[in-house]
Amino acid sequence: MSKTNSYTVQRGDTLSGIARSHGSTVQEIGTLNRLAHYDRLAVGQKLHVPAPEGSTPSIQTKVAKPQPAATQDPTLYMQFVDVLNAPIAGMKVMLEHAGDIFQHVTDSQGRTPPVSASNPKAPVTVSVEKAAGGWKQIAQVVDFSEATYVRLRSPKLQLTSSMRPHDGAPQPTLPAKPVAPGTVIETRSPAGNPVQQVALECPNKDNLKLDPNFKYRDFILAASQRSGLAPQAIAAIMNAEAAKLFTFREEPIIDKKTKKQAIGADGTPRFRRIREVSGEWDTRSASPLSSARGMTQFLDGSWIDQAMTEGSFLNARVKKEGWLLTTSVQVKSGKKTVTKAVPAFRLASGGLVTKAPLARTLSSSPYLIGRASASDANLQALLDLRFEAEYAIHTAVDYGIQNLNALSAAGHQVAGLNDGEKAKIVYLAHHLGLADAKKFINEEISESHAKYLLENQVGVSAAAAKAVPFDDKYVPTHRDWLKVFIEEHITFEKFMCQKISSGPVRGVLEITKAIRIYSGA
Repeated sequence: MSKTNSYTVQRGDTLSGIARSHGSTVQEIGTLNRLAHYDRLAVGQKLHVPAPEGSTPSIQTKVAKPQPAATQDPTLYMQFVDVLNAPIAGMKVMLEHAGDIFQHVTDSQGRTPPVSASNPKAPVTVSVEKAAGGWKQIAQVVDFSEATYVRLRSPKLQLTSSMRPHDGAPQPTLPAKPVAPGTVIETRSPAGNPVQQVALECPNKDNLKLDPNFKYRDFILAASQRSGLAPQAIAAIMNAEAAKLFTFREEPIIDKKTKKQAIGADGTPRFRRIREVSGEWDTRSASPLSSARGMTQFLDGSWIDQAMTEGSFLNARVKKEGWLLTTSVQVKSGKKTVTKAVPAFRLASGGLVTKAPLARTLSSSPYLIGRASASDANLQALLDLRFEAEYAIHTAVDYGIQNLNALSAAGHQVAGLNDGEKAKIVYLAHHLGLADAKKFINEEISESHAKYLLENQVGVSAAAAKAVPFDDKYVPTHRDWLKVFIEEHITFEKFMCQKISSGPVRGVLEITKAIRIYSGA
């Protein structure tokens, strides 16, 4: 594992500023620390940051005079992957740059040796060898910087197959629903010849494209059927909410003087380990600052509240487990004692919790004893359902629909929005909370509250800097920041195999204007 240092967040810090000062990226530090929200930092928060790369320093008896830094030519790193993002190994590649021609064969990770370019303005033309011979140009890289990483994805699939005997076996029945991309199905043609069918995600009847999150396809489709919200909208919401898993790759360290790969003291080539976000949603995500857990980062109290909400997917599970039931209690009504049916939560000991409101009671001591930690095994099992993708997805959609219904009940015309626009409002309500979402839509957030919201998201110094173009007014500053944030995070068409428009998806501020409740004449 790569070495890391510890950094304590200071007032005014932003994740992007911390990343720049440590030669890293927002995504890398966010993933390293399993941050649920990259725009929320707390003063005093401890973060892991990548330690500087390089060999172990040798002991010196005297201080060396500083030498001017060597200038390194821009270096181009390339990787080739197939339609399933698997590395393409053993492929012949030709790179042409500024009159020079380089020919390589990709390694097991689909990489070619780095190209050091003396003229970064001159393009690098990328060609691959065709099966029938000759070369086919597939890309051109232009204007690259000191270290540019290019990942080229082929629309085809690399597949290794072998000859097999013609045993006359009957043609197998093909799966009724999509199987995992890359699955090879051995079958035969009508003439009896062996055929290999390779399953790919797209196209499909649902026009749903999930790439590394294909494993959650059935859950998203089921949630779509329950809610009436398009699966692409659900996928966009999930992708915005979920932290992402990461993988590691190694890249050669280039010696600045020789322009060749550096060699370590032990005589072996040196590499730097680079973290890459895989795009796969992290079901085990946990916030270090709160009780938020799972793919959709529900807090303890919010999750318990959803479990107690009649008709929710989670509510059905707790009833099935026997954790939530209805019991009779004796209550005072004036001078009389009457029997009343009330909801109850069954503890692992067999005891029943009936104190109303039940969700609030279970969300406090003695039932909750710490972040995501319960004193009762049944309640703990309920909290841990946040780590199961099926319940995280369905509950996020239930919560989103509840907020849409609440906005509609308050008079906001959300029914006329298309699914891409509903996804933005769902995310707005999740981000701000329903009460502030209503105020945001009606432009009723005060100057002081807008300042508080923005500072809580980006830090005091960054908030002040963002307010400068808006004459130091925080209401328009916060609206502009949140607009950009939502437009970047909710990308409806990204999850379509084929970009089919169901109508233009308006920007979030245009949507809020359309559903705003106007008072007065």
